[in-house]
Amino acid sequence: MTTDIIDIDSHGTAIRTEVFHRPGLPDAAIVLAHGSDGMTEPWATLIREYAAELAGKGFAAFVPSYFAKTGTAPGPGVFAQIPANLDAWIETVGDVVAHVKTLPEIPAQRVGLLGFSLGGHICLRLRGATPAVVAFFAPELRQFGGLAARQPATAQIEIHHGLADLLVPFSEAQAIVAALKGEGAVPEVFSYEGAGHGFAGADPNNATARRSSKYRTLAFFEKNLPSKREAQHAQ
Repeated sequence: MTTDIIDIDSHGTAIRTEVFHRPGLPDAAIVLAHGSDGMTEPWATLIREYAAELAGKGFAAFVPSYFAKTGTAPGPGVFAQIPANLDAWIETVGDVVAHVKTLPEIPAQRVGLLGFSLGGHICLRLRGATPAVVAFFAPELRQFGGLAARQPATAQIEIHHGLADLLVPFSEAQAIVAALKGEGAVPEVFSYEGAGHGFAGADPNNATARRSSKYRTLAFFEKNLPSKREAQHAQ
């Protein structure tokens, strides 16, 4: 498995992006969006593990540091900056998706989104841009526009959330599901007993949630992103 560092342009801002892939040409791509703590620990390890496992399945995994668009430092202060910067972050992740779609070796129909917490919300907001979206413990952020999409939604959507999440309560996931169903989507939803926000740490419930959700996520992308042959046939 190979890891590269590239810059992707987002309306004049260079966005540092980690790219994980196997040697040779990838057959598909996933853009991963971090949460409010950015690529700091323990989240960086979690996200990079996902990227590496996706690469092992034949995907190219792109992990952009999208806070660079607004010069935002990751951490507790991010929430206060959401009103001013959320649109810019959504635009940035969308620009990364658009860039990946231009790569000649990756069919546009085989680009998905995977987001964690704030990144999960951003991916859901971009659900019209890709055929498959997975969101982990994402907030609805109703006070900041909720799930208003940039374009009509066509994606298959999978949601993972812990029932013991004290930072983003499970009721947020329920509100997201209701909104998606209201526009005709049929999201797959997995709840995890005793699991908290991030599924982090040695707690057995979190450990079980990490294993189960990762297995389901990998299977979801393999199922919902058509093979290159099928994508070419559909053109």
